[in-house]
Amino acid sequence: MADEPIQERILQDIRESLSAIDGTGAYHHALASVERGKPDVPEDLTQLPAAFIAAGDETVIQDTNLLHTRRLPVSVEAWVRSADGDLPTRVSRMIADMERSLLADPTRGGLAIRTELLGSGKTLDESPGVLASARVDIAVHYWTLVGNPASVG
Repeated sequence: MADEPIQERILQDIRESLSAIDGTGAYHHALASVERGKPDVPEDLTQLPAAFIAAGDETVIQDTNLLHTRRLPVSVEAWVRSADGDLPTRVSRMIADMERSLLADPTRGGLAIRTELLGSGKTLDESPGVLASARVDIAVHYWTLVGNPASVG
């Protein structure tokens, strides 16, 4: 079987990093799940907080005859809930938790040159006073050999 592309291995590393958000140590929240794909609020709100990873369109530059420099934008969105009137605080804490986990190893286990924090955003009161989303955007920069997206350049 062919080796996994570096892009896929980076996305798996991001998922593992987010799985470290367990409500202990530096983390305020404990994620119930981390999925790839479009954010979808579960019908059962006890399954929150949950995070969703979405990769954007990658850009590629050929640096030399042998290397491609790649930039992969990734958005991580987490849904949180609270009926205690502290939803804005919970969203701010979730953003901080996601930033901590995503930047804990900016080389993504040696696969990347760096992980760049692009920004964050939030949407409050999806269901008045109960449900909100927190988003953190990053870009992962990495090298591959020309013609081999499964190689670390």
